[in-house]
Amino acid sequence: MMNLMRHGAIRLLALVVVAFGLAACDGDDGRDGLPGSAGVDGSPGTDGISCWDLNENGIKDLPDEDTNGDGVVDVLDCRTPTGDFTPAALHKGWFEENDYTGGESCMSCHGDIGDMVLMSGHWNWQGTATNIEGFEAEELGKNQIINNFCVAVPTNEGRCAQCHIGVGYSSNSFDFGDRNNIDCLSCHDQTGTYAKAKTPDGRPAEGVDVKAVAQSVAENGGLPTRKACLFCHQNAGGGDNVKHGDLASTLADTTREYDVHMGTDGGDLSCVACHNIKRDEAGNALDHGIGGMPYHSVDEGSLKTCTDCHGDGANIHAGSSVEPIFGVTAHTNLACQACHIPAIARDISTKVEWYWSDAGEDVDPIPVDPVTGRPTYDKMKGTFVWANDVRPTLLYFDGKWDKALIGLNDTFPDATGPENPAVLAAPTADYTTPGAKIYPFKKMIGNQPADVANNKILVPHLWGTITGDNPFWGAYDWNLALQDGANYTGEPYSGEYFFIDTLMYLSVNHEIAPKEQALGMDATCTDCHGAGGIDFTLLGYDADPLSGGTRP
Repeated sequence: MMNLMRHGAIRLLALVVVAFGLAACDGDDGRDGLPGSAGVDGSPGTDGISCWDLNENGIKDLPDEDTNGDGVVDVLDCRTPTGDFTPAALHKGWFEENDYTGGESCMSCHGDIGDMVLMSGHWNWQGTATNIEGFEAEELGKNQIINNFCVAVPTNEGRCAQCHIGVGYSSNSFDFGDRNNIDCLSCHDQTGTYAKAKTPDGRPAEGVDVKAVAQSVAENGGLPTRKACLFCHQNAGGGDNVKHGDLASTLADTTREYDVHMGTDGGDLSCVACHNIKRDEAGNALDHGIGGMPYHSVDEGSLKTCTDCHGDGANIHAGSSVEPIFGVTAHTNLACQACHIPAIARDISTKVEWYWSDAGEDVDPIPVDPVTGRPTYDKMKGTFVWANDVRPTLLYFDGKWDKALIGLNDTFPDATGPENPAVLAAPTADYTTPGAKIYPFKKMIGNQPADVANNKILVPHLWGTITGDNPFWGAYDWNLALQDGANYTGEPYSGEYFFIDTLMYLSVNHEIAPKEQALGMDATCTDCHGAGGIDFTLLGYDADPLSGGTRP
């Protein structure tokens, strides 16, 4: 057998690892066209040397090139100079000899996966909006959705890019078709040290050893860690557990007390144990879309539901203290989460109210919530209310949402105040919807800028000068920031604004409590009935049904 070391560099360039779906090296490019002309295609180059081709004859020679002895000459017969052909060793060896220079460092071998990522909602922040009622066939998502946290992505892309899985996203001129812009490290870091900078466009933070991170990506089977996923999802809305309420930094290393699935003394599951990509029977990736209960666009991946692991609710609870609950017809519509997430923000607090109308004032000292220890005012953002142990709101849900979308359904003439707010996000189902079940949601209320002339929610330019000269977090002038936003989005602005009261619901599926804490344990009806913890009018009743409430 030929000396393996002599072919180390060639073989590392041509690494093909089944776990990552790599492709063999291409041949040389044809010659360039003449300067200033359209150019003429060159003739096809010759094939490169595959990493298993020890004698460089282009033929899979058995048994000499079947170095792992499995009867097949393929990518698993590739070797690093150390003789270790595991994915972890291949990546470590490659990045010992080569610097990580960005997405192109990964795409030289992982190009097919890069092309998959370019088609994903995780990358595009939108997709076919099958779950947004009235827009099921359109390409929509996070880029168009209005919320009552930081309002919207447009004009603020550079700040939002702290969580985008790419590098360079600072305005609407970003090239979503260039796979070299993909930031593979943001998901596949295994060192726990990767972070994005707060400066524009999502580049690695200063001090991150990207070479070490790149060497690590194939450890743990290349699967994203909880910490990698949480880096973005815990910080949605601008801080730890701010937005969702059930996704806090502590879930990266928690106990079953706070989440039985992720607790290190419980299931110790990674996020991708449930939120996976689609694979064939052999485990090979079919695409790179992540499975989940989609808040926008389509569920692209493979999501494990409760019944996939635990079985039917009636069967799993048979013989337990809660079996009588499942004998009540109305309870057959309960999703598992309705009982097994009795509260969210049980460790780190979450925002439940946000009032932009107070922003821009110089307040000293900054008030602090005495219970959570978190500031209740920020000049940049206004006044907040924080809470721990938040009981979710129960609503019927069948996967479909009403969502406020820029320029499409962002006008609310009937909104009249806190008791009748503009609803930016809510499930469309009610108790008459076939297949709908009762799920828990985080309720978020607040206010934000709208146009006086038409009650149209406005998109403010908050941050940076890449997309306008007058960010609110610079001049603290709402009128200028709203005009910047209108110029950027192409939406009208009359020049007069007010602060409209808004409401939105966010689905919660994490912080599954131990069964001892589940609502209804020991058939305790008062966990839900008679204690005032549930607004039964949202479920179609005129009052608590245990107290005689009815619905049509």
